Order: sequence, then structure tokens, then C-alpha cells
Amino acid sequence: MIRTILVTDDNVLDNAILRNYLYNERVNIISALNGREALEMVESRNIDLIILDMVMPVLDGFEFLKEFSKTQFYHEVPIIVASSLDGTKEIEKVLSYNVFDYIIKPLDHINRLILVNKIKSGLKYREACLELKKIKKT
Repeated sequence: MIRTILVTDDNVLDNAILRNYLYNERVNIISALNGREALEMVESRNIDLIILDMVMPVLDGFEFLKEFSKTQFYHEVPIIVASSLDGTKEIEKVLSYNVFDYIIKPLDHINRLILVNKIKSGLKYREACLELKKIKKT
């Protein structure tokens, strides 16, 4: 089954590079340039995982997390934050939203490979959430 990953980042180059690294992973990658676009996509599409930058125009990552935490998808769709924010207070604030994982930019070759592994783990988590949801319905 092909899973959909939403990459939310205003850096188009980062989006393209990540898309290249995930080329062989049987995933559909869609992009949002800000948190507002990402929220609209979450509401209108079946998203399996979100990669989120924190520093964006219109609606930044913190505002996105605040709004996303109010949706029905909050506990089901894992979020991996990939951001240049590396201060302890900022990271603690991000982690308070129960994100799946955090990786600090810039994403060099090694960090991109690490991110791909985090994505694979996040997609397994998503599959488990969907299975649990099916079991609860029966």
C-alpha cells in the first residue's frame, strides 16, 4: 500500500531533496509551503505522516501543532519535525505536542538517511494506529 507523506516546509529545495531520498520507498509525497496549507491538506486528504519545519511564513510550525492538536488526526498521524531550531526550550516546546520525532537541520547526507529511517518507523506506527482503529470498530 502506498502511503502519503506531507512535507511542510517553505524551502522548496529541501522538499525536492527529501523527495529524491524517498524515491524508492513506495510513498506519495505532497508538499505544503506553510502550516495553513498543511492544515487544509490534512483535512482534505488521507495523510499518513507529516514532516514539519518550524520556521515558515503564514502559519509557523508551533501554530500548526497547536491547531493540529485539535483535530481528530492528532493521535493517529505521526509528525517528524525537521527544523533548524536547536535550542532546548524550543525543542521542549515542540516535544510537548507529542511529536513522533525531531531532527535538526541542515539535513546533510547522514541526517537525511536517519530521517528516512525515522519516516519508516513513523509509517509503521501509523499502520498500527489504523489496525487498532479497525479492531475497535468491530
